[in-house]
Amino acid sequence: MIIKIAGFTLAEVLITLGIIGVVAAITIPGLMTAYKAHQLRSRFLKTYSVVQQAFKQMEADDLSLDPSTYDRYANPFYLTFKNYFRGITICNMFKLTTPCYNYRGIHSLTYKNLTGSAEIVPFYFDDYQFILPDGTFINVDSPSRSGWVWVMADLNGAQNPPNRMGYDLFVFEFKDGELRTMGSSGTKYSNLEQYCSLTSSEELNGIACAHKAKTDTEYFKWVVKNVK
Repeated sequence: MIIKIAGFTLAEVLITLGIIGVVAAITIPGLMTAYKAHQLRSRFLKTYSVVQQAFKQMEADDLSLDPSTYDRYANPFYLTFKNYFRGITICNMFKLTTPCYNYRGIHSLTYKNLTGSAEIVPFYFDDYQFILPDGTFINVDSPSRSGWVWVMADLNGAQNPPNRMGYDLFVFEFKDGELRTMGSSGTKYSNLEQYCSLTSSEELNGIACAHKAKTDTEYFKWVVKNVK
């Protein structure tokens, strides 16, 4: 009696491997984009919540949330604000050995707008910086005699690319007792066509993208796919 052993021919194996390769080439980039977008969105929402809680705790402690009520030099707003974050690393903005942003621009690290066509001017980063325990870079900008505070958050840290507004760098504006995502109604830059668009030539293009990042669940997929 002859026993027949079922199997595949070499041609069948090669065809199958070829099909698997084509399917992988089509699906893997999409999966990687979705994974990266999910990471960015999760970090964005977490950071927004952490910053919001800091303001709420200050309010609960009956402390002023208006930076204009603080002495710009003797007791600036940010020295009180930073006490409401746990486990942070305070930045030394004048040394390159810190994981922060040297706003004096004496090294290659720079922040750019959404399309990469313009650098963000350094004076936005000259007040106070610290790092959250998860590596998120926080920059606090609170000009003297102003009633608002900007909290800028680099979701993956200042030392990691792409360092683009609207991709990994987002801006929150605290004004009139409320923390808002920049781009929402009432914030300084609320025109999304000018300040969160791939076709805009504005130097601060991307500054209003925090609003889209908060309200559009597909935003980070769009930005990962389209911003290079």
